[in-house]
Amino acid sequence: MRSDLALWTVLAFCGMAAAPALADTWSGAYGGTIESTYTDGRVVKVYVNADHTYSIALQNGSMIKGTWMDGGNQSCFTPTDPPPAPDAKPVCFPLKEYRLGDTFQGEDASGKFTGVIKPGR
Repeated sequence: MRSDLALWTVLAFCGMAAAPALADTWSGAYGGTIESTYTDGRVVKVYVNADHTYSIALQNGSMIKGTWMDGGNQSCFTPTDPPPAPDAKPVCFPLKEYRLGDTFQGEDASGKFTGVIKPGR
């Protein structure tokens, strides 16, 4: 029994050591702007920060603030200000290293959009 436990400990450690280390998911967007264009033509600007916060500048001048977190195979954004509806779901993207110039698809409560990571704020 003890040798089985030791074997599982060694296998678990080897599995963790063999897993590739993922750099910070959104580091390619820090200091930049994610310009998200919705299918109806609306454009919003998203600013992602290293402290796992973000803000969205809407066309009408108002802001949405929130936090983002990586988990499982996703990176999810959850609004905090203004508070979301009780049944609101976070907006999630595949877990990868997003870089300057990347384009990706998403969908939130207001529609589908295409995001592009651009330099500068």
